[in-house]
Amino acid sequence: MKAKATGQGLAALAGVLLLALSAAGQQPPVETATGWVCGLVVDETLSFVAAAELNVTPVVEAGAPEPDPTARVTADPHGAFCFENLPPGFYHLRVVKAPWPPQPPRTVEVRAGLMNRLDPIELELEPGDPRVSYPDSIEGMTPGQGRGLTERLLKQGDAPSIQELARRLLPKRGARLDINPLVLGLDVKPLTEELMRQLESGYLPPLKTARYLYLVGQLADSRTRESAIQLLLRKLRDSRRLPVNPYTIGETGETPYVSDEAIQALARLVGKDFNWKYGKPPVQNQRAIEAAHTWWRQEVDRQDSRRRP
Repeated sequence: MKAKATGQGLAALAGVLLLALSAAGQQPPVETATGWVCGLVVDETLSFVAAAELNVTPVVEAGAPEPDPTARVTADPHGAFCFENLPPGFYHLRVVKAPWPPQPPRTVEVRAGLMNRLDPIELELEPGDPRVSYPDSIEGMTPGQGRGLTERLLKQGDAPSIQELARRLLPKRGARLDINPLVLGLDVKPLTEELMRQLESGYLPPLKTARYLYLVGQLADSRTRESAIQLLLRKLRDSRRLPVNPYTIGETGETPYVSDEAIQALARLVGKDFNWKYGKPPVQNQRAIEAAHTWWRQEVDRQDSRRRP
């Protein structure tokens, strides 16, 4: 389904597009009354996605019925595609490829006699905001680059910097991330609090929720432990499934729930698993959920008793 891109970053992908077009015998249009739109379809690691279905539909005025697609093409084995000889104007470009969900349309312009070479179209497991492209994400950087960025943003310490770091930590492959090399020796309290704030106040889809829950479990310390535990206890009832991961298609095992990540994060913090049944929805883990809440109530009582004179 995928082939890994050679070279580094978007510049390499643009070069691959030119090679793919040349190999296919396609050349940019000469001076005519029509134009071309060409590009690459990639996944969230910038690997090529073969055989994606694409179509373009003319942009119409608000309220007008949307017309049928003007043209359809299928990306080649290297993810490259071209719409040839389109009348000038603006179009909505849509991409469909299982197992990715429907992606938001991209508006593209066609000019007579020209080729519009697009930036690579990155298929996302959870389209829409908040988002981060692979090159901008921590996972798209070398360990040294990731550490340098994390250190700089944490040391700046203002709200926009911490929010930017949280955005860079959004998932591109899965819920887990080796965070220790990035934050070792740094003050992570502002980041932990920002992750918890986003989990509580904003809507995050399942995989992004799971990543932030995992990070909270990894980053919480004596200063944030109590707030983190209360957050994780609330998230034990999150019954959303994580999206099907194209990198693990064919592997056995049930699709995990967000609550599975919440209980794992809680277990890392408190050293108890409460007999959680993984791969089962929260409704089948009511005893474990109640046991966790009971443990916390008893823990709070013990702390209160120690504080009394």
